[in-house]
Amino acid sequence: MELRNTLRGQAVGVPRWDHLEPPRGPHFSQDSPKLVKAAVGSPAHIPCKVRNLGSKSVSWIRHRDLHVLTVGSFTFTTDNRFSAHRDPGTGEWVLVLRRPLPSDSGFYECSISTKPVTAMSVKLEVLVPTAEMTGEGSVFLDRGSTLNLTCLVHFSPTPPEFILWYHQDKLVNYGSREGRQIKVTTQHSGDTTQSSLLVHNATMWDSGWYSCKPANAARVSTRVHVLKSETPAAMQTTTSGSPPASAPAAYLISRVLLLVSCSVAGLTSLPTYFSSSTPSALVDR
Repeated sequence: MELRNTLRGQAVGVPRWDHLEPPRGPHFSQDSPKLVKAAVGSPAHIPCKVRNLGSKSVSWIRHRDLHVLTVGSFTFTTDNRFSAHRDPGTGEWVLVLRRPLPSDSGFYECSISTKPVTAMSVKLEVLVPTAEMTGEGSVFLDRGSTLNLTCLVHFSPTPPEFILWYHQDKLVNYGSREGRQIKVTTQHSGDTTQSSLLVHNATMWDSGWYSCKPANAARVSTRVHVLKSETPAAMQTTTSGSPPASAPAAYLISRVLLLVSCSVAGLTSLPTYFSSSTPSALVDR
């Protein structure tokens, strides 16, 4: 609708700005989320931002069976995993689901007891986190190199409460000892958490099975072989299968020794070789 005005005999439209004002009665905030992700076993918090609620009440209803879960802060279901509360600071009515399962995924409706009822749906996705070690097969590196193992936890909207590293089923102790440093770095982005184990100046004792165990996913493992390298200094930058022209005999001897080690480990192909000057581990292909 426009207000009409006359300017030099012509009708001029004057816009009305009252339609841009927020509703005066109970209503949902425009920034209220429409999608919530949670990991299996970790509490799911489904918020509903309500403004100007006044004397009205907020209810949560599960779409798939139209079951009323909560009204206000009262729970109307025998499933004691559900509860609701209001955050006085944000005005959010939060439906809390403890120990969610994949079967809990679906739409949940936040309703305000107006006439007619004002409702908004929020989709819940319950994800099953999985872990993997980057690379494939066993890991080989020279004695004195830096062992770098990376564990990725996928489908975890929030970082796992913890990620533990084990060596031969014993918890890895981080820090410095005997001139060596062992540390773990963790990063989270999107639905993925990355944990990296770094063992500087690796020794033969660092060989064996390494496992990564997130709080919300199954354990994954890989086997590490620390080799007693006798690679000449002239060959310490070798990163491919082609021998340097300066020392072909020494290179072939080292490759034969490495091939024997791989045969004992049950590998069918020779892994890419990295010398002690190369901090990256080598992974069989």
